[in-house]
Amino acid sequence: MSLPSPADRLAPRIAIATVLYNSVPVLPDFLASLSAQTDENWHLIAIDNASSDDSVAMVRAWRDDTVTVVVNDENVGFAAATNQGIVLARDAGFDAVLLLNNDTVFGPDFMARLADASQAMPNDILAPVVLYDDVPERAWYAGGSFTWRRGALQPHASEHIPPGDAPSWPADFAPGCALLVPIAVFDRIGLLDEQFFVYWEDADFCLRCKAAGIPIAVLRAPTIRHKVSTLTQGENSDFSVRMYQGNQILFLRKHLGTAATLAQLPLLTSKALLRYVARRERWATTRLRLTTIASALKTRT
Repeated sequence: MSLPSPADRLAPRIAIATVLYNSVPVLPDFLASLSAQTDENWHLIAIDNASSDDSVAMVRAWRDDTVTVVVNDENVGFAAATNQGIVLARDAGFDAVLLLNNDTVFGPDFMARLADASQAMPNDILAPVVLYDDVPERAWYAGGSFTWRRGALQPHASEHIPPGDAPSWPADFAPGCALLVPIAVFDRIGLLDEQFFVYWEDADFCLRCKAAGIPIAVLRAPTIRHKVSTLTQGENSDFSVRMYQGNQILFLRKHLGTAATLAQLPLLTSKALLRYVARRERWATTRLRLTTIASALKTRT
């Protein structure tokens, strides 16, 4: 499969890679956001992970000229599917890939502002401030740092947005739900690590970028709204808990080693128990977190 090259279509510089998995509930808002863009200098690559609903048909019916659909026979995971889109974009000669969840909503100037920022900072990875869709005055993401004393990752929310009008600020981490990455970055450090089926693949990628000296900038504008965990059945679903906690251990073991990861065990278990004590989840969910952590520690790497 090949994409239209930038020279064939008014020189689109940005390819958008989005992964479909039973995405029908969120696709109308996502596609409406894309349709409203004032800048159409982009191409959408939708990679379907064996959806059982009409996700593929809905995207194909939306537009023919600005979308390429890849259909997988099985669910290969977010990282592997995203890599398929990245490779297609790189082979077609695009300058950058926007990793973009389809459970997001954004304004008409979103792509235009991203393109402007990309031209101003062509070597940087760019991440917009991400707002909660249901509480848009609150930021879900406004930066992030790696801190091994807190279980590896410390995301920053509304309180970390710098005062004033600075257009951007540095971060160590940015989520894969909305991340503009120059193609040259993938050429330099590689694709997403497909060991991470879903969750923590973005943290792993950002940490590799940090080690290589590749800057990540958070943009004050544009912003984007995110329907957090909608397509993974919520952050406390059994699937989300298994993937998140298991891949956190995988991330720690990959970057710290098993011995140092074991030293994190008191912190990880206490944080899991605190969720139950604070009544943020049922005991069955907390127990699943603890058993997933234990199982991941026993797995050979």
